[in-house]
Amino acid sequence: MSPELDDRNAALRANLATYTGFDERHYVNGAPHLKHTSIGRIYLDLVLDATHAVGRPVSEISVLELGAGNGLASLPWLELGVKLTAVDSSREMLQRLAERSRHHDAETTTVVADVGDYLAASRQRFDIVTHVSMLHHVPDYVSLLRASAACVRSGGCLLTFQDPLRYDTMPPLDHAADRGSYFVWRLAQGNYRRGLKTRWRRLRGVYSPTETVDFDEYHVVRNGVDSEASAALLRQSFDQVRLVRYWSTYSRLLQRAGERLGLVSSFGVLASGRKLDPQPDRA
Repeated sequence: MSPELDDRNAALRANLATYTGFDERHYVNGAPHLKHTSIGRIYLDLVLDATHAVGRPVSEISVLELGAGNGLASLPWLELGVKLTAVDSSREMLQRLAERSRHHDAETTTVVADVGDYLAASRQRFDIVTHVSMLHHVPDYVSLLRASAACVRSGGCLLTFQDPLRYDTMPPLDHAADRGSYFVWRLAQGNYRRGLKTRWRRLRGVYSPTETVDFDEYHVVRNGVDSEASAALLRQSFDQVRLVRYWSTYSRLLQRAGERLGLVSSFGVLASGRKLDPQPDRA
């Protein structure tokens, strides 16, 4: 088995272990894009811009959400009333998403599958393909973006959101503030023994596939996600690509402080106007 496949399998196992059966309030506490209204507004604006770019009534727009989880990030799509297909490797998480969908009387299809396997096998194309807080969990996120773009109909959009910037591309002050705010938040979460063991492995550059905290947050292995490379890849397939950088941390107080200082730590990309493929559209 190749090292790349080993990493992918380890990351999949870690994500299943972390998010299946999780406490929702605890998850939101560690998910800045769900916790902070200011980040939610950035995400909602990108969702609305994507639907406007497609240029059809929202009830006719098909959206593929990859790594959809329990649907907390799906709410804007459910409220808009798009035709949503949600893919996730956790059946339990998708059951909660289905409950949210019924509450909004939305047309939703759930698919229990590994995202990579789904993209490789699917012959369907969508007006919008999206993933939220996902690229940093995936070892080969470049291949994921390429496969996601291939599932977008001509003229459609790809939206990815809430991933950490590559550490060595961040301004030094921003990176220091990002790491400092994380440690301040982490001290209030308890379980210091596991935290110290994790930190010791990180300092030595050791990442164990048996430790969920190492392969769930895979960005620590490669020092973030390359936003510029992601945008450059999508420019090959889309007419317009907008890269949005913003500040994202766990503490409400430090979130407000970072925003006032104009710091950045995370990014999203909206690619619109999917170019015509030499291959005919898949049904």
